Amino acid sequence: MKAIFIFSGVIFYSIFSSAQVTPSHTVICIMENRAYNNIVGNAQAPYINTILSNSHTALVTKSYGLTHPSQPNYLMLYSGSKQGVTNNNIPPNQPFTTLNIGGSLIKQGLTFIGYSEGLPSVGSNVGASGAYARKHNPWVNWQGTGTNSIPATSNRPFSDFPPDYSALPALSFVIPNLDHDMHDGSIATGDTWLQDNLDGYIQWCINNNSLFILTFDEDDNGSGNHILTFFTGEDIKGGSYSQPVTHYNVLRTMEDLYQLPYAGVSKDSSAISGIWLSAQSLTYTFTGDGNWDIASNWLGNLVPPPTTYTGSQIIINNVNRGQCIMNVPYIVNAGTTFTVLPGKTLQVNGNLTVN
Repeated sequence: MKAIFIFSGVIFYSIFSSAQVTPSHTVICIMENRAYNNIVGNAQAPYINTILSNSHTALVTKSYGLTHPSQPNYLMLYSGSKQGVTNNNIPPNQPFTTLNIGGSLIKQGLTFIGYSEGLPSVGSNVGASGAYARKHNPWVNWQGTGTNSIPATSNRPFSDFPPDYSALPALSFVIPNLDHDMHDGSIATGDTWLQDNLDGYIQWCINNNSLFILTFDEDDNGSGNHILTFFTGEDIKGGSYSQPVTHYNVLRTMEDLYQLPYAGVSKDSSAISGIWLSAQSLTYTFTGDGNWDIASNWLGNLVPPPTTYTGSQIIINNVNRGQCIMNVPYIVNAGTTFTVLPGKTLQVNGNLTVN
């Protein structure tokens, strides 16, 4: 006789596990002050639009900057908070001591470097130098030896960007200067700079378990802060994705990929989902009454496979006075969340394996 177990109103199994393969290297490049519709489909940006058509590029169609002007956006992407900064002036209370992705990577035993074009020297704290602007270099505000700090050696000129991409840190930012980030220069100039300086890495990352992210800090004040963001990499499932995204979501995604603590508002934000080849995670909701293997008992007729992918959710929400009867063998993998909602019932009549 088979044993019968009944679970009612409890979370049956839940364990955190990253749903995606951790990239060997991630490079995030930030451009300036152009709206989504200024770039996507624009003949003045042929290189970017070519990358958008790549089968390993995910275009985020509803990506938004968080504020104006520039500096707070950079800080929010880097640390989940604008740190009280509302303008482009050098903050008076730095170095900051709050959580930030660079400091968290280093504390985790990983590596971080910010590469800024035109930075006059390693570790420079200067406000401006030629077309270099400190306001676009958020990590410098944590430079030092204090809490959550980064060392001066993590604040480097773009001329130090290695030609051997395997020598890159786990995560890095690339900040073009004002002439090349589309702030002072044209869209065409910025597009050409990206092709000349980062195409080698972008092509390499597709075959080397690595990731490239391009985003803009803000729009041109005329499009509701709608900006271009895209992800390119070996583990990226190409296409267009309409999940609403801000800088906080991009930060949260990086924190999840590298299993870092959540900085600032990122803890209340969702990671970007659906774009990863290694994460076939779905939500399966039982809404009927009766056997597990009957498709009509599941929302959208979507029955869980015999084993689910990491990041999947199974929710038991059977009709009133009904029950979900697990009449077939089932394996719950680590990284799957299995929830029996309050007042609902799961009856296990067969083999249930928890990995």
